[in-house]
Amino acid sequence: MSATELQSSIPANDAEGRGVADMNSLEKKLSVKVVFDRETDHVLLVGDEKKLEKKVFDIRNMLSHYHWRLSGTDVTFEKATSS
Repeated sequence: MSATELQSSIPANDAEGRGVADMNSLEKKLSVKVVFDRETDHVLLVGDEKKLEKKVFDIRNMLSHYHWRLSGTDVTFEKATSS
């Protein structure tokens, strides 16, 4: 799954209240940033290591949800982040 495809699949808001606005809110709340790197086509979570280890489950779950919707299969975090 490419970062470009994933980014374009995330709506401003979906029926469950998720979407770009929710992701931006989570980024601000957790002091992390989701980066869709078009050069490498990877999705990066950037921030303090401790926060990334403990506090980004909501963002990872949201990204996994949209990845799952695009691919039609369930995706574990390890599969979504492996290169």
